[in-house]
Amino acid sequence: MFKKIFLSLLVLFIIVASVAFFYRYKILQYSAQTLIRKVLPEYISVDRIYFDFKRGEIAFTGFKILNPPGFANKYLLEIGEITCGYKKRGKAVIEGFEVVEPVLKRFTLNIERLGNGSLNLKEMGGVPGKKGAGKPEEKGTAPSGTTGSIKLSKLIKLPEDFLLKDAKVVFADRFGFKEPYLTTFEKIDAKISVKFDDNYSKVLGLSSTGEGNINGYGDEVVRWVIALNPTAQKLTMSNRFEVSGAAITPFEPYYDRYSPFIFRGGRFSGTLIFDFDNGSIGSSNEIRLSGLQFSVKRGFENAGLWETTVPDLVKYFTSSSGEIVFDFKIKGEMSNPKFYLGPISKRALAAMAIDKISEAIQQAAQSKEGPFPENQKSDIQKAKDYIELLKGLVNKK
Repeated sequence: MFKKIFLSLLVLFIIVASVAFFYRYKILQYSAQTLIRKVLPEYISVDRIYFDFKRGEIAFTGFKILNPPGFANKYLLEIGEITCGYKKRGKAVIEGFEVVEPVLKRFTLNIERLGNGSLNLKEMGGVPGKKGAGKPEEKGTAPSGTTGSIKLSKLIKLPEDFLLKDAKVVFADRFGFKEPYLTTFEKIDAKISVKFDDNYSKVLGLSSTGEGNINGYGDEVVRWVIALNPTAQKLTMSNRFEVSGAAITPFEPYYDRYSPFIFRGGRFSGTLIFDFDNGSIGSSNEIRLSGLQFSVKRGFENAGLWETTVPDLVKYFTSSSGEIVFDFKIKGEMSNPKFYLGPISKRALAAMAIDKISEAIQQAAQSKEGPFPENQKSDIQKAKDYIELLKGLVNKK
């Protein structure tokens, strides 16, 4: 009897062991998926998680991050597929693992700025939870990003750097616009760096370097270096863009309030720098224009002196390469920024003003009429006006 029981148990053990061995990867995958889903913050969802234990790879499909409350899009971030390698932090995956060399495919980032200036990336400094988010956690419950008393970072170590392939960024801006003004950057290849707190529940820093096409046009390229501090009380962000061959008119809502010109066509290349420090802006920009069609804006300072001299403006601003070079700065509080001409623009306008002053004085000197004929007074007055223009340019920061 004992022998039969022993043999039966031995056969049962062999069967269980065989089944466990045969299905070991599925069992481990189920355990790992259950663990990951349990510790993910509420604002992150994943459709499917797949482990290839033989190759040491993980694939996530349908990865989504919810937008903070109050923004139009449901999701801040949507990623079709994430592939990465992993390293076990113990003997088994369920003891924790480290993610290495992640690649993000079909990445779409929806950046929104509301009419009150709120930016969803800035609001990500806190946890945008799901339904019921924002309510105080009940006593005795673990905070988001933990399982019991175990921190998510103890189980899963995420890298700070992620590679983006064929990504897309959509910027919907409602600040100062009746309808959201949309700008897209497509076919992006970039690196994005995200720094979280220990629970992966708060974004402490966000930066990116890369390049892509503006509004989907292959001949309009922008390269960038961006860094955002979402923990600052007001918008604190540095932005540097290198632009090549971009159409001017789609960006009219942003430059029109500062520009002394009305642009009807043309393309621009150059460097645009927009730095924000707790709500203040410091911007220094140099652009090169080609195929330009423009006129002087009525009502702008000294516009009356410029309206008949557009060809002169083109001549004085044109570089040896045939492009029109124009630089400018924007400084001050975001609620009331000030526009200033840059050194290149100042020199060009100063040269034009000096030539016009000389021309006016020369015309007055060559006049053969009386000592103070009417036309001489007009020429002298023109010279005075140009002198005032020149003084204004010199006094600009």
